[in-house]
Amino acid sequence: MTVECVHVAVAVIIRDGRVLISKRAEHVHQGGLWEFPGGKIEAGESVEAALCREIQEELGINIKNSRPLITLSHHYPDSDSGKQVLLETRVITEFDGRDYDWCEKTGDSEQSGMEGQAVRWVEFKQLDNYQFPAANKPILNAIRLPESYLISPDCVCDVQDHDSQNHGCETVERFLQQFSLSSRDNPLLQLRIKSLSGEMLNDVVKRACDIARKNRSTVLLNSALFHSQKGLDDGVNYYTGGIHLTSHHLHQAKFVDKYRRQFPEKIIAASCHNKEDIERANQLQLDFIVVSPVQHTASHPQQAPLGWDGFKTLTDLAGIPVFALGGMSQADSVHAQKMGAQGIAAIRSLWNKE
Repeated sequence: MTVECVHVAVAVIIRDGRVLISKRAEHVHQGGLWEFPGGKIEAGESVEAALCREIQEELGINIKNSRPLITLSHHYPDSDSGKQVLLETRVITEFDGRDYDWCEKTGDSEQSGMEGQAVRWVEFKQLDNYQFPAANKPILNAIRLPESYLISPDCVCDVQDHDSQNHGCETVERFLQQFSLSSRDNPLLQLRIKSLSGEMLNDVVKRACDIARKNRSTVLLNSALFHSQKGLDDGVNYYTGGIHLTSHHLHQAKFVDKYRRQFPEKIIAASCHNKEDIERANQLQLDFIVVSPVQHTASHPQQAPLGWDGFKTLTDLAGIPVFALGGMSQADSVHAQKMGAQGIAAIRSLWNKE
């Protein structure tokens, strides 16, 4: 049997921290569920042209500007023909036309679109209250992720040298001060500390997580901290927003399964460098991945860079949000998004040293 593959353009229309969603008709596949509006791309039609046509027809909205968000494929085993969809998702950054209002007093925003379908503005944090088709899960993740992902530098101090105890404490305090400044500007961070161990490591992680919580930022811990002899307490997981798997630990099924069973609501991300890593991340349905190195980096000078073409090849294989890492700065964010990325990940260019 030939599996039907439907190429669909999807619009993520955002305004003032809310996204516009619509309800599928009851008689269609996945009927009654909420979705991001859009429709089938016709033969010879570009994604942008299809999206403009569909959104005008469905919502009476004119798209003025948009950018890529995520491209993904999904197989629906519940459909009669084993339906498969390829979703080309774009964020609508500028639009006009028919206005769908939000009532601040009642919180009610449900109205009707051009085809009589229910339409509603929903705050990002409320999206979990709505039922979406399974194919929309990576889109929901992408909407809630920021456009940058900060990876902390190491907190370097020689705590083994008795004469350097005070210097070590000063270094830790300086690191936490810089972390505090950085977490104000970066809502998603990874702690990747190599030089500390024992009580000092646990103290720094807990204090950093407390700082991030006050700054409304989310901290992920690099999985290497749990696969070493550094003495990180298992209980520290409760302070964090999730874990970032190294490419090595990504393939350790027992560790990943145990973490997911213990912390089903926490974020799981991973570092990926090749096709096998991407396929594994897709299989695990991770929340997002980092693909690297895009360009030469001072931290890994021996690694050959992927280049933007190589990065796009791997990103196209991913069914989850991707950050570009390796020689990245804020100036690279727009180009990374054109290559299909969520945004950029970086250490030096995002870390606040003031």
